[in-house]
Amino acid sequence: MISIRHRVVFIYLQLALSSTAAYAVEDEFSDLPVVLSDDTLEQAPSRAPVAISSIDRDLIEASGARTIPEVLRLIPGIVVGHSVNDFGDKPLLVVAYHGHSDQYSKQMNVLIDGRSIYDPLLGGVNWYNIPIVIDDIERIEVTRGPNASTYGSNSFMAVINIITRHAAEDQGHFAKVNVGNHDIFDATYRYGGNNGDLDYRVTLATVNDDGQDRADGANANDDVSSGKIDYRFDYQINTKNQLTYTGSYGRTDQQAEQTLRPETEIKKPQREIQDTNAHQLLRWDSTINKKQSFTVNYFFNYLEEEDVYDTLEIDPSAFDPLLDPFQLSIDASYKSQRHNLEFTHFIDPIKELHLVWGLSGQYDKVESERYFYPAGENSRNTFRLYGSAVWDINSHNTIDLGVLFEKSDGTETDVSPRIAYLYHFNDNHTVRIGASQAVRTPFLFEQSGQVFDTAVLTALDGAIDPAATFENFVYVPENNLNTEKITSVEFGYYGKFLQKKLSVSTRIFQDMLDELITDPQVPTTATPDFDGLAFIYSNLHATTVRGIEAELDYSIGSSTRLFASGALLDISSDDDPYEGKSREYEESAPDESFSILTLHDFNEKYSGSVGFYYVGDMSWMDANPNNPGVRNTGVYRILDLRLVRNFKFGNERLSTAIVLKNLLDDYSDYDAIQNTPEPVVVQNMVAYIELKLKIQ
Repeated sequence: MISIRHRVVFIYLQLALSSTAAYAVEDEFSDLPVVLSDDTLEQAPSRAPVAISSIDRDLIEASGARTIPEVLRLIPGIVVGHSVNDFGDKPLLVVAYHGHSDQYSKQMNVLIDGRSIYDPLLGGVNWYNIPIVIDDIERIEVTRGPNASTYGSNSFMAVINIITRHAAEDQGHFAKVNVGNHDIFDATYRYGGNNGDLDYRVTLATVNDDGQDRADGANANDDVSSGKIDYRFDYQINTKNQLTYTGSYGRTDQQAEQTLRPETEIKKPQREIQDTNAHQLLRWDSTINKKQSFTVNYFFNYLEEEDVYDTLEIDPSAFDPLLDPFQLSIDASYKSQRHNLEFTHFIDPIKELHLVWGLSGQYDKVESERYFYPAGENSRNTFRLYGSAVWDINSHNTIDLGVLFEKSDGTETDVSPRIAYLYHFNDNHTVRIGASQAVRTPFLFEQSGQVFDTAVLTALDGAIDPAATFENFVYVPENNLNTEKITSVEFGYYGKFLQKKLSVSTRIFQDMLDELITDPQVPTTATPDFDGLAFIYSNLHATTVRGIEAELDYSIGSSTRLFASGALLDISSDDDPYEGKSREYEESAPDESFSILTLHDFNEKYSGSVGFYYVGDMSWMDANPNNPGVRNTGVYRILDLRLVRNFKFGNERLSTAIVLKNLLDDYSDYDAIQNTPEPVVVQNMVAYIELKLKIQ
């Protein structure tokens, strides 16, 4: 029997849904689960003004994924790579949409429950260091394209929104252990409970493995070990008001590889890098009446990285035989924090019109003696005002408008508009025509970063030629760096067939990117201490991305489900006088990729899944900079299997699963030895046993 408290939660969710998505078609529940679209309205996928992919809990479990990027392979146009990293930095899991990416994936926003987690210093996300447990995720939604008018400037190519489960959904004890090759050992424990109108859960977890193997069979120096705790409290004040509080703390230790690049004069040693990550979030959801509701949201992110080392020995005898070999002492540690306060108001003045407006203020601060020489820190304020309007002209025609105004310190005010027209043939078939613009504001290091190590400054006063020896360690900022810009047009279709058991989503698009920021080496006299070549971030490039994407979700009977997606892309670039960078853009995404995940329940005791992924050849932007024209990852195919045995003992649920991944040939999805197509490391077979226990 459902308790009074859970009835209140259900009533609240109904009121919130009615106030934000009352315009859905009459059989809206046939489209559930709803998606949280770019204007923050919960709505059926057929009513969304943009292309949104949703990976639900069943697909996440069936994929056998231990990390979030593994799940994202199911999204059309997304590619995942494992950087070893041969620059002598920490290894990174990298997620990119439509290419244009190095290890930091700066052109994509990533959110957890609406909380942006990209790094304000260098951009991107360290997926190893997110203090969230994959078993606490309800679904992952990906807005494909520059259409997210409420999420800010980094919502450029795509937005990944990770939505966690309400605490009321995770009552009782839950434990999970993974043990396998590659030194895999993962352990999770979660407890959820309630006290009156308060639901809560606390999760502790650790994830460990030894990373990738070298092409010669030896283990690469990229071990990862992490521990985390996250918690969530949901308090139902009354039928119209709810408070949500979440928090987390995590620590990740990663081995960093010695620099493998032969052209790099100053090499970093093998070492261990420690990252600490924490957050606090408080959200108030209030339904004023059937026509109005609002949300007030505050969050705080904290990231600290400790990376202190001495470089490998540098021999300056080629420049002056009288100079002795020496080492540089480097402190590449940094701390970053983000405070964000946001208010969003939902209004339905009439049945056919649905309005959203909001404003937010954000403060980012980074402290680093190395990245911001000599000040040691940098900060930035960002303010946003946004709004959207959805007008159901009649049962067949819908207009969706959105606009974002954004102002950050050091940049002009940017305007990002969006318009979409949807035609609903009936409840099962909708076509969409849309156009949008968006910007990416330079990250703090791009905008203001300056790297000068003390030992380098000392050496510059001697006889060493800085252009030959220290060029890879010198960055200086260029004033008046512009925001990157993207203009996108698309034609989309969403349809349901076979008594709504089969859903199909497709889109044809063209994205035009301009003012792209890159860092060529050019002569500079930007500081009195340096006169030579330096990396300087500049707006230099323009590209055009054309393609088609498709997604299919088919429930075959009551026991089988097929989820498939694919993308065909073509990237063209302008001519570029620096380092063949235009060729790098064109090669930064595969021309074709697709994925298929099949789930099947044999009976109450046994179930299984099979995943297949195909990725065409490509090159990440920083993996092969001196050899344009060579797509160094090559074509690769991935085959994953998962077999589950379920047990039931009263209120206890026990399951054991065997997960086998990468069952086909070894492959490389990121690095290659410089100027050759040979991989530095390879992905090979991964096998582990999963044990899961739930006690309600």
